[in-house]
Amino acid sequence: MDIYKIDETKDIEMVVNSFVSEPATEKEWLFFNKNKNQMNFYDDEKHVVTSVVMLANTPIYRNDDGREYEILFTPEAIQKMAYNYFSKEGFNKISLNHNGNEINNAVVMLESYFVDSVKGVPEKFGKIPNGSWVISYKIMDNEIWKLIKDRKLRGFSIEVIADVKKLNLNMRTNKKNNNKMGKFMKKNEKFAEAVTDQGVNVRFDTLEVGQLIYAVAEDGTEVILESGTYLINYENVVYEVVVDENGTITSVNEVTNEPSENEMETEMETEMETEMETEMAAIKRRLEDLESKIAAFTQVKPPVQAKKQTPIVTDSNKERVHFTKIKVKI
Repeated sequence: MDIYKIDETKDIEMVVNSFVSEPATEKEWLFFNKNKNQMNFYDDEKHVVTSVVMLANTPIYRNDDGREYEILFTPEAIQKMAYNYFSKEGFNKISLNHNGNEINNAVVMLESYFVDSVKGVPEKFGKIPNGSWVISYKIMDNEIWKLIKDRKLRGFSIEVIADVKKLNLNMRTNKKNNNKMGKFMKKNEKFAEAVTDQGVNVRFDTLEVGQLIYAVAEDGTEVILESGTYLINYENVVYEVVVDENGTITSVNEVTNEPSENEMETEMETEMETEMETEMAAIKRRLEDLESKIAAFTQVKPPVQAKKQTPIVTDSNKERVHFTKIKVKI
């Protein structure tokens, strides 16, 4: 499936933040009660919700009239979008399920920040990529709060006008080099961190359970790696790595040590010798077949005796004319 990113080099306009029943980020709200920062659907005292407005570097599935693709926001695009939203004083404006109607004064924004190594997120959200945008609202409208309590509104979904750019994740297209783990890395070839058996460059802080892992596109954009099981060559060691739907590593197991350069050269020499032996054997068979045909041909007697030909002579002097002087038209 094609993956596009919001082009952070172009203008990005955020129209409104909508309260929706199915947030695109798949991160539902957290509800805070008076005593503890814990989820509580039945406490009406604080009326505060917190959720992720946009996950950084995380593909979001789209289906526009049957055209399926994924789109993501880089941290730079998220910040540019937020600044545009704030410059229009859109702090306290929302809509409901993208119905086209902006509601004023139904909510009050209490907090807005971008996730980094200092500003994290509640544990319930799991591991969140740095650069993601988190907002908390105080709900002033009782009807909206009731919709939230009844789980008819469950998270945020933004409306944005922006340009997009297609990403290329598979930077290695030579399938022959992907047949063996020992051929993943070549001398003087640079990688973001490591490379998968599909030929995709990947980056991570540490190759450990609980860490996020990113595919690195051709232009350097990081994309949360799709869930699945991968063989990853990292520092000349091959690992089997399992990734969940959030791009989080759930299992890491060493498979085998990557062959040294000398071992790789020996392997290549062995393969070349094998190919040469195969070719020589084929040539030998062809020669033997040819010799057999020649021997059979020389043993066959002609069916009739060849007649002696009359020398070629001229009409005038009957002298022999050299064969090379005859002109023939075809």
